Amino acid sequence: MSERKIIVDESEIAYDGLFDIKEVYALIDDFLKQKNYDKFEKANREYVGSTGKEIYYVITPIFAISDFARKFLKIDLSAKEVKEVEVEIDGVKRRMQQGKLRILLSGILETDYEGRWEQTAFYYFIRTVFNKYVYRKHTEDFEGQIKNDVMMLREQLGALLNLYRYKKSS
Repeated sequence: MSERKIIVDESEIAYDGLFDIKEVYALIDDFLKQKNYDKFEKANREYVGSTGKEIYYVITPIFAISDFARKFLKIDLSAKEVKEVEVEIDGVKRRMQQGKLRILLSGILETDYEGRWEQTAFYYFIRTVFNKYVYRKHTEDFEGQIKNDVMMLREQLGALLNLYRYKKSS
């Protein structure tokens, strides 16, 4: 069984106001393509209620660093009370959404994901010794990469959502 270490635990972005959900999706997709992550969609649901739409979107992109370690991101996006609004931007009318948006970002390092070093107790002991003394620097580098990826995605999403604050609805 693999060993997972949580590097960034649910870094939250909360936003209430005007946004375009397609642009948010596109930004996440572009980021994952740029960083060469394999995207796995765990959930993509949309409910329509009396107060508006509720959107729930969970993806877990994976990047295999080596045969021994891989990086996970978990992106949990939920939007509540979403209503379609028509906005005029620079004389052009556009359909956007208005509501409450919440994004949780997590970063996880998974080692020995193929379970090769857990076949016997001796292998498990050797793996523990190697992780502690030999691969320590590599593991720290991988943790730094995960932290940077999560923070970079957080900054890009925050910048996009901040731009929406200055758009006026008609």
